[in-house]
Amino acid sequence: MRNFNLQRFARVLRLDFIEGRSQLLWLTFAGLMIYLFFFWFAYNIGMTSVTVDNLVFHVCEGVGMFGCITMFLFFLAVASSLFRKEQKKAKRTTYLTLPATNLEKFLSRWVYMLTLSVVGGFLTFFVADAIHMAWLWLTDKPVIAATTYFLKAFPQTSNSAPHETWLNVLFCYSVLVAAHAFFLLGGILFRKYQTVATALVGSMLFFVFAHFVTHDQPYMRGIPYAWYYSCLSVFMVALTCVFTVLAYRLFCRWQIATYHFVNLP
Repeated sequence: MRNFNLQRFARVLRLDFIEGRSQLLWLTFAGLMIYLFFFWFAYNIGMTSVTVDNLVFHVCEGVGMFGCITMFLFFLAVASSLFRKEQKKAKRTTYLTLPATNLEKFLSRWVYMLTLSVVGGFLTFFVADAIHMAWLWLTDKPVIAATTYFLKAFPQTSNSAPHETWLNVLFCYSVLVAAHAFFLLGGILFRKYQTVATALVGSMLFFVFAHFVTHDQPYMRGIPYAWYYSCLSVFMVALTCVFTVLAYRLFCRWQIATYHFVNLP
């Protein structure tokens, strides 16, 4: 059997979406309700402000930051629960015996995870913001948009030292991508409580890494700023590749019957 065949991959991908459509719909609806509630809550808290400018600032700042943090946590939770159903013997047996290669199964589930993250995260936030704006317009209240601040919440370049700003942006996103790949690995490694177990291990590694970054600044050792953060970004990208490859190799070595907390053969 060839390692990758587009037709087999399409069949496995179709199967993943058919079996996960209820999960996709439920998470999308739950995310929509959560965002709508937070929009309503933030707007009513902001109504205590004296001026409309303060109202816009408080609501947009709160909802925008809440959206960024929630989406990041949601992406990590989705990555760690990518193969949650296959932790049970019956589901695992069915999935591992599908007439497709491990690469096709792994890539199919990764595409499903990406779709779930985008639909359940980004699109849900924008749809909820549009519904909230429509409700404000229908009730003759000041219409505000959290989407604008949400987009501004991502790191932006500045007029002062733009090269340093872009290096910070590159470093931040490389850390986020590495964390996502780490949670993907944890979701395959741990057989139970994947999100919690991965979060605990990741928290310890994060504090060690944060201590190194914050207490070993480049100016303390005479290292050029650009070189320092460029190397850190490359290191994070390398970690992303390592975590992804390890996740795939571990998935290829899955056993049908596993009686340990971790899925090690």
